[in-house]
Amino acid sequence: MNETKFVYRSVEGLELEGLLYKPDGRPPYDLVIEVHGGAWSSGHYESGRYYDTKLAEAGICVFAINFRNGPDFSHPLASSDIAAAIRFAKSSLGIEYKQIGLVGSSSGGHLALYTSLLPNIAAHKDYCTDISAEVDFVIALWPVSNPLARYQYVLAWKQVPQETLGANFTPDRLARGTMSYFGSREAMNEASIQRVLAMNEHQHLPRVFVVQPELDLNVPVFMTESLYGALLDAGADVKYKLYQDVSHGFASSPGLQTAACIEDMIEFITVVPSDTA
Repeated sequence: MNETKFVYRSVEGLELEGLLYKPDGRPPYDLVIEVHGGAWSSGHYESGRYYDTKLAEAGICVFAINFRNGPDFSHPLASSDIAAAIRFAKSSLGIEYKQIGLVGSSSGGHLALYTSLLPNIAAHKDYCTDISAEVDFVIALWPVSNPLARYQYVLAWKQVPQETLGANFTPDRLARGTMSYFGSREAMNEASIQRVLAMNEHQHLPRVFVVQPELDLNVPVFMTESLYGALLDAGADVKYKLYQDVSHGFASSPGLQTAACIEDMIEFITVVPSDTA
């Protein structure tokens, strides 16, 4: 495996970079674009390095990207950059691939789903417009699928003394990060994956694997179950799995459930159903 940095987009004086993890095997590869989390307001393409490396070691090509987010940029610029990264990967990355998909964690899971459902709306079509940003699959890791619902959820948790919550659950940070990117509750609601599906606004419906930690306070189980139900209701080819005794972001570091999750991710990517192959 080797690692190479690419500038996939130059916009507003910024050079947006991605890190390519290229396996040692022969092409064509399964290719994934990895979208980091960070409450739509922080994070870096190195955030998912642990599972990105494991996927590449299994022969999957991974392109982890940075993109515009809050507080300096607002919705839908992050998903616009993700759509641009998909088009760049298809046209200019120089990788021979057999299928292409997105892996997104937390807020990145939302962005991956949002981009995949609406790949060619005007806001996502300002780069290489002759190439579609459609993808074959999405893996959504503990995704914040409904920004408004999660925003209201963490507002409630802000009333609880922080010292009782533990270091990994910071409701005030999550609320501030969400508002810094979306700017309004109306924009949060517009970007809800459940709303897009229920209103039949989606342009494309890839197959989806949803990963949910049992002990997640950042994205509670009931919130992700509503996503699972919305995908089923829309007719998606969707897999949902609850991982026991782990919390938000668990697959970013070693562990038994991490190993199981990565194995499941590899299987989902590489074992393509016959009716979609």
